[in-house]
Amino acid sequence: MTPEEKKKLLDQLEALKIFPNNKLVKELRKQILKKLQRTEQKLPLIISKDIANIKRSKSGKKHHRYIRLVRDNFPNLKYSEIRKQFSKRKQGKEVSIPDVIWQNPSP
Repeated sequence: MTPEEKKKLLDQLEALKIFPNNKLVKELRKQILKKLQRTEQKLPLIISKDIANIKRSKSGKKHHRYIRLVRDNFPNLKYSEIRKQFSKRKQGKEVSIPDVIWQNPSP
């Protein structure tokens, strides 16, 4: 929400003070306050979404680099096969790639 829109809503709230405090005025006041609260809450959500996307991207890049390093040691295996073995290893199952490579994939 732009500052102009926020100012308009605040002006509307001020204008409602002129009228007697009846049911319609109370309802309008509530609606205006809800609009103000919704717009103030949207800003942090946008920022937190961006941060979440950046974190997800970084972890994906790290994961891809790790799998690629393992693939350098086992060029005969496909990338997808290494990913499958990695997930099986995480589950505690036996895989054909030795633990030494998983612990330090750099050549």
